Amino acid sequence: MPLSAELKLIQKMQQIVAKATKEYDGRVPAERRTEADAKASAQALSRKQGKVEDLTRKLADKLNQNEEARGAGEPR
Repeated sequence: MPLSAELKLIQKMQQIVAKATKEYDGRVPAERRTEADAKASAQALSRKQGKVEDLTRKLADKLNQNEEARGAGEPR
């Protein structure tokens, strides 16, 4: 998959997580956030955000490797 397509996918995933987080904030009052169902929803959002973070780090690593490979072929 081209790196630009990966970046677009990550951006879309982040938008989805941000929207879901905003909806959670509006839907679940602060005093209910310690209840089991509210905690479970928050944990699910956290896992999704973690996936976005992981994919972003992997993409950054790929970009760094590409830059290093390009730089290795150039004379110093």
